[in-house]
Parts: sequence; C-alpha cells; structure tokens
Amino acid sequence: MEKHPPQESTLVPEATPTTGVSRKVIVRRWAIGIATAGVVGWGLWAVSDFLENLGGGPVRSAADFRKQDIRTREAGRQTIGDLRPGAGRADWMREVGSTSCVDDLGFDGDGVTRKQPGYTWELRYATEAEYRADMGKLRAVWKHRGWKTDDKPPHEPLNSQDRTPRWPGITTTDGHGVTITMGVDGYTGKPGLWTDGGCVRYNTEDRVSGRKHTGAAAGGGPGREGTITYDDGVRVSIGPVESIKPTPEMTGGAAPAAYTYRVPVTVTNRSGAPVELRGYDIGGYEGANPGVERLAGSESHLVSEGDTTRLEYVYTARTKLSHLDLVYAPGGLHASYEWKLSIP
Repeated sequence: MEKHPPQESTLVPEATPTTGVSRKVIVRRWAIGIATAGVVGWGLWAVSDFLENLGGGPVRSAADFRKQDIRTREAGRQTIGDLRPGAGRADWMREVGSTSCVDDLGFDGDGVTRKQPGYTWELRYATEAEYRADMGKLRAVWKHRGWKTDDKPPHEPLNSQDRTPRWPGITTTDGHGVTITMGVDGYTGKPGLWTDGGCVRYNTEDRVSGRKHTGAAAGGGPGREGTITYDDGVRVSIGPVESIKPTPEMTGGAAPAAYTYRVPVTVTNRSGAPVELRGYDIGGYEGANPGVERLAGSESHLVSEGDTTRLEYVYTARTKLSHLDLVYAPGGLHASYEWKLSIP
C-alpha cells in the first residue's frame, strides 16, 4: 500500500472576534465600576446620615429653633380651637421637659446646644362620649389637612388600684414636623393634648435677625430714638435719652457723677413665644463711651406673647456726652445691634 506523508491541515480556524469581546469587557467593567462607586457613595452617605441622626440631627440656627418652638406652641393652640368650646383653653399651656434631647456622645461643639420644644394642655370632659366625639372631630380635621392619624391604645393599668380611664388616643404629625397627641395621661388620669417639636441642635450665635431698622438703629448719625423689628415680630424701641438727677438708691450712697442719663427700652412681643430679657442684654461695644458707667438697670424679665414691657437703664458720665453708643439684644435668641442715641 502506498504511503503518503502526513499533510498539514487545510482547515482554517474560526476567526476570534477579539474586537467585539474587548468592547463587551470594557462596557462590563465600566458598569461594574459605576455600580461600585454608587454603592460606596451610598454607603458613605448612609453612614454620614446615621452619625448625624445619632448626634441629634443637623446643626441649625437659633432662629430656626425659635421658629420651631413657635410652631410647636401654635400647633397646640390651633388644636384647642378645633375642639368643642370649653374642652380646653390656649392659656392652659405648660412646658414639657425632655430627657432624650441631650448630647451623650459629644457631638455638640462650641456655640452649639440643643433643646426640644414640647407643651401640654389639660382637657376637660364630663363623659367618655364627649371625649370620643372630640377625638372624632380631630380625626376628621387632620384627614382634611392631609395628615396621617395613628391610633393609641388605652392606658395599661399600673396596678389593681389604678383608676385611670381606659380611653384611647390619637396622634399625628403636621407639615412642620410637630407631633400632636390627644390622649389620657397615664400618671394623672386626665385627658390632655401634647405637642412635640422634636430635638433641635442649633448654633447659639446664629440668631433671629432684625428686618427693619429706623432712627438711632438705622446705622446713620445719632438719633433721639429708634426701633428694630425682628423677623419673628419682636419689636425693640430705645430712646429718647433723658438727663436726670440720680437718687441715692442709684448711686449706692456715693457722690453722683456730673452727668446722669436714663435710657428707656421698650420691647413689644408680637411673636408666638415669650421673650426672656436679661439684665446684661444691653451694653457698649469696645472703645465706645469712654468715661461712661452704668449705674442701674432692669433685671431678667419675661415678655409674654402680645405684651409690651418698658425697661430703664441709668448711665453716668464724667463729662457731657455728644451721643451714647449702645448695643442691645432682646434675650439670647435675637441678634444684637448698635444704637447711636443723641443726648439732650
């Protein structure tokens, strides 16, 4: 048999689509990279958000805190108005303290503090039927406003002698994040209304600003008097300065200075929360009023909503002044401003 030498195969191998595979690999790698970056980014955001919430939330301004405080008060007053006449009164409000709004982990730095606005109102009902009727009214009102209502089960008895009414309650959260609850107090056994504005971290130096400045507070030359109206409706008026003869009570028995002046300060509160005035709210800035000394002034005072308070501060000077430069802020949540007051 004739033998033939082996021949090389004439089969041509299939072409490998190297270019197509490379494109798919590149696209897949890009997709994986983008997805990985997204997961990492989401993870960092989630951790940051978790730590922020753990620390009490973002740091806001003192003006934001006051706004939320006013909203928390107003939420209760509005709810009282939604009930039948006589069930409660807006001026029955009491402040509720919070033990949870504290900085246990040291998240608050210099100038940052926190507080949780919360208030309660006593409600009065002769029968459970009256109570449930008002609860039904609130449920309907909240539904109309688009707020979700959650039911609260009746109070569980503390012991066999506990005679607290087994009446249910309801709760909701309004558009400003204020929680509103109607129910029965487990300790007093009385129906009540509660509002909770949540824990607010805020910078104590970022205060409520003045939106309107006139006269001696307008930043121009000295004026007899002036006014500042703040964003929340608090209004401060200072002046006119009066020359007076000091009394022995003012000087402490010491010889009076050559010149003595009385400075009247009037604070009108048109906001929805009290203003806590302090004796040191008034002063002078560095380099102002050389040779001037404050003799007397009003101490701490609370200006309720809708009220007006007049304070008086007394200053002495060794020489006659052309004008008096002062700085004033109505309490710790409002910004301080300079006043340039003319002397009679």
